[in-house]
Amino acid sequence: MLSILDRYIGRSILLTSMLVMLTLVALAGIFGFIAELDDVGKGNYSVAKAAQYVFLTLPGKAYLLFSPAVLLGSLLGLGAIASNSELTVMRAAGVSNARIIRAVLFTGVCLMILVALLGEYVVPKSEQVAEELRLTAMEKRVSVRGRSGLWVKSGEKFVNISTVMPDLTLLGLSIFEFSNERMLSSTNVSQAARTAEGWVLTDLRITEFRDTGTVLRQVEQEIWPQLVSAEVLQGLSISPESLSVKNLIDQVAYLQSNNLDSERVELALWIKLTSPFATIVMLMLSLPFVFGSQRTGGAGQKIFIGIMLGIGYVLLNKLLTHLGLANGFTPAFSALLPLCLFLCLAIIGIQRIT
Repeated sequence: MLSILDRYIGRSILLTSMLVMLTLVALAGIFGFIAELDDVGKGNYSVAKAAQYVFLTLPGKAYLLFSPAVLLGSLLGLGAIASNSELTVMRAAGVSNARIIRAVLFTGVCLMILVALLGEYVVPKSEQVAEELRLTAMEKRVSVRGRSGLWVKSGEKFVNISTVMPDLTLLGLSIFEFSNERMLSSTNVSQAARTAEGWVLTDLRITEFRDTGTVLRQVEQEIWPQLVSAEVLQGLSISPESLSVKNLIDQVAYLQSNNLDSERVELALWIKLTSPFATIVMLMLSLPFVFGSQRTGGAGQKIFIGIMLGIGYVLLNKLLTHLGLANGFTPAFSALLPLCLFLCLAIIGIQRIT
């Protein structure tokens, strides 16, 4: 059962954190909408479509800004309690610093669950819908991975895709099948559409390489149960950071089973797994500043501290994760390193006030 103290501290942190989150997301949305105005007028991309696109990307912006917003909200919420001498009253009533810290950490667990659900279920879907809306309105086709298109390895087949439509319809495919380093067939396909039965391939021109010679066949339509996994195709077409944990795991398994480089996707997976824990670390990091500045420093100082710590975490997280990967460290180590550094700083600070 939660005590009155737990609910009061939790409510103070939640209210200020959500207020900061709304402010930051609103600013990010305004700047994003201004940037989208450059593309208004292309195809059917109107101001209303641009506004709808920006609205759909707001969950992704909220996910990225969640930890800094919680840090800043905690500094303001707990700072308000401290400035009103409520922490002093709590201590005089026999409430220890450890008891107050426990209430703060319980709120952190609730926020951690919230951001995990946001990143797993809301952000991937909203980002996908937003991109499909934008591309369809601009009447664009998604050109993938260079001038020669996207190359995908699936078992003994190598598939080259020149164009991916917003609904994942594939145009201009070349499929090469090998066995023991020998090419068995080469198939050119004009279009492949994904259905419940599999991939429907249209206008196939098949060249089979046999011992007795070359056989050419032309087929109007065929259904292939397996060609390219839709989840893999989505993962290769959009940023791995926008995928859910389930899709990232499928992506890693696919790349590893085909002996392809999976480090970038593994890094995105570990960052996704560790991001919710950054919420608790940010709350812990705010505690030494609140308890250590009950008599000095106002809201302006706390806001400055929160902004600097939030920016520092975001920049250091980006820097260390990519530097670690570039220097041969495992994706897990690269993702955990910045989180562990800030956790150590938070623990050292908390030990000084308890």
